[in-house]
Amino acid sequence: MYKCIDFLLMSILRQMKIRYRLIGAFIFLSMSPLLISGFIAYGESSKAINIKTRVFFTEMVKQVSKNIQLQMAQIETDSESLVLSDRVQSELTNYASADPEKKGLARTAMTKILLDAYGSVDLVNQKYFLDKDDHLVDLQVFLRLGRGVEQLASQAGHGKNHPYWSSVAGTSGSRAIVMLREIYFKDNNRLAGSLFLGIRPRYFSDMLSDVDLGIGSELCIIDLAEGKYIVNPQDKLSQSGASLVSGGLLQSIRDHLKQGQQTGFVSYLAMRQSGSPDEKTMEFLAAFAPIPHTSWFVVSSIPSSNLLVEAESARNKIVLVGFVCFLVAIILAFIISSSISTPLGKLVADMRNAKSGHFSRYSEQEGNDELTELGQKFNEMSMELAWDREQLEQRVAQRTRELEEANRQLEQLSMTDSLTGIANRRCFDTALGVELRRAARIKKPLALIMLDIDFFKNYNDYYGHQDGDICLCEVAHLLQLHAGRAGDMAARYGGEEFVILVAETDVESTMVLAETIRLSLESMDLSHAASRFGCVTVSCGVAILIPDEYQTADMLIRMADSALYKAKTNGRNQVVLYGS
Repeated sequence: MYKCIDFLLMSILRQMKIRYRLIGAFIFLSMSPLLISGFIAYGESSKAINIKTRVFFTEMVKQVSKNIQLQMAQIETDSESLVLSDRVQSELTNYASADPEKKGLARTAMTKILLDAYGSVDLVNQKYFLDKDDHLVDLQVFLRLGRGVEQLASQAGHGKNHPYWSSVAGTSGSRAIVMLREIYFKDNNRLAGSLFLGIRPRYFSDMLSDVDLGIGSELCIIDLAEGKYIVNPQDKLSQSGASLVSGGLLQSIRDHLKQGQQTGFVSYLAMRQSGSPDEKTMEFLAAFAPIPHTSWFVVSSIPSSNLLVEAESARNKIVLVGFVCFLVAIILAFIISSSISTPLGKLVADMRNAKSGHFSRYSEQEGNDELTELGQKFNEMSMELAWDREQLEQRVAQRTRELEEANRQLEQLSMTDSLTGIANRRCFDTALGVELRRAARIKKPLALIMLDIDFFKNYNDYYGHQDGDICLCEVAHLLQLHAGRAGDMAARYGGEEFVILVAETDVESTMVLAETIRLSLESMDLSHAASRFGCVTVSCGVAILIPDEYQTADMLIRMADSALYKAKTNGRNQVVLYGS
């Protein structure tokens, strides 16, 4: 059946010249919109138009809500990467310590971290770290502003599994958007503090301004709990300076929420400013959609009278445009049809050339009609294909560079102890071999200090492995501080054993360095109830030599290990030089 119809139609059409086919097509296509639009425009009632508008507005606010959720999720993701970074975690650990000097340095470092992360971000106008008691870390914040930040953090409470979003009143009466994220230590999941970010409302208002729902419509974000605007592009302020939402709208939304409808379409009465100084009450229609994890809603409203006027106006315009197009099509069809065959054939010939791979040959078209545009698009396509071929080669080169950089970073990670952050055994072995050869070449001494935390097994058994890890990190940090010269290296040798490689030194300087480290750790007074010393201490074995081609890294390690063993057998918490 369908084959017969297709054959009949094709036989009739193929008996007609292209010009007359085009004329017929012009007339048919111009009449079709007229007939369809007339049927739709005059056949639909106001009720049908209203229903379609409800669906459109509702889907629009749902889409806007999703877009805002994506923007909020991006902010949350960026903030999560920041608070989980080793830099922030380390400074929060120092800030939580009892050492005033560490706390002060951490406070300065954390302020700089925020400036580095958000200082160039125009949409973030407030950025603060708070400690676990909701006190600002940065003490230079304006007193009134700081109290407001701390009060908001205190009201938000703790134990939230999701960033807390809220809004606060600005000095001009507008609302400032706030994200509050709790920060937990990665090693023990204890509360470390909070990150407070103030987001300019313009961050979201730009998305609302790009959406045009028709004449008289309004798209905004409201806080249902406080009954105020979060983002209102028209910026309507009350006499008190607060941006208030119509009580009728709020009540209508709350009634729908009680019925379990999180998204919907409501009608309400509200005052609207007219052309005169007087105000009048009008009926409004509004669609709303929630923003999860907040009391905020995206709301699109329009006066009901505007809705019908706009629909009727659009309907009449469609009919008028359709009729005019029909008349113009009849007049222009005869003129346009004669100008199609020649440029169309030329364009087909150019496309056949392109099929063989000659992208550099462009189609020359004269005029300003659709065929000219088609020829231009064909030329653009040819240029894009040639450009894509060049870009592909550049991307391959770029991906190669990125892979090399990733391998470099992976190599760096493989040389670092994951717990303490200092060099690991592999990195130390490599450095020791290099320094031995260099010391033998320049005939300079090379020293090795091997340290072991006294009674560390007892420490783990008494305090637990998590505190044991913290203790290892403290010792590693201390060693890193004292291995400050360019040729020095502090590394974790294994378990509770650490090493410090010291180049171009002498016995006296090395012994002084080892004794300084021992005394510094002892002065830190890290509690160790399972040790007879009452605090965490280390035993140190020191070995130093001027190496030659017959001496190996294992020999220097055995010498330092032998001295360390002697220090431990002599009572621990002391420094012993090999051979003494």
